[in-house]
Amino acid sequence: MIKRIIFDIDNTLIDFPESYKEGYQQILDKYKINKTYEDLYNAIGVYEECGKYDKYTKEDLLKVINQELNLNLGNDFLEDYFDMYNNLNTNVSNSIKETLEYLSKKYELVTLSNWFTFSQKERLKKVNIDKYFKAVYGTDIVPMKPTEESFLSVIGNHKVEECLMIGDNIKMDIEVPYKLGMNVYYLSKGKKTNYPSIEKLEDLKEML
Repeated sequence: MIKRIIFDIDNTLIDFPESYKEGYQQILDKYKINKTYEDLYNAIGVYEECGKYDKYTKEDLLKVINQELNLNLGNDFLEDYFDMYNNLNTNVSNSIKETLEYLSKKYELVTLSNWFTFSQKERLKKVNIDKYFKAVYGTDIVPMKPTEESFLSVIGNHKVEECLMIGDNIKMDIEVPYKLGMNVYYLSKGKKTNYPSIEKLEDLKEML
């Protein structure tokens, strides 16, 4: 019996908006940095993919940004970045909110993402879905996905088989918990997969 549902956030609960391009460029312009929004976006992506860091810290993130862009930025840049990122023009449909409300009455809902906890809490609050989640786990407080430790650290007092992981990325969200014996749903959005899947979050109301 499923007791806890673990959601990825970006492109699962909250779609990453096109407005990020403008937001990233505004930060670069403010600090007179002659780089494109893609340069900054990719530099931040290197931090997650380089495999050097078990957990996120602002200091390490700033170090990687400076290394990748050959700059010497300070903490003020990072704080302005988070202000911009947390306030991106995102939206969550009423049907998804209704689905989360339905699920929250039957299960414990939590989130797990490879990003900073405080930032993801702000983003969930901005779209008014934070109230549905018992806990928000970011990689500043738990190991980074897709390590086994990451998923095992967020099951709470439940058994692995009593948890369900939902995410849009097979490698990051689905493969490892599936091997651990956790229930999984890949948010396929129409893509073919051999894993248990749903096309949209609203399908959960009929399946759970």
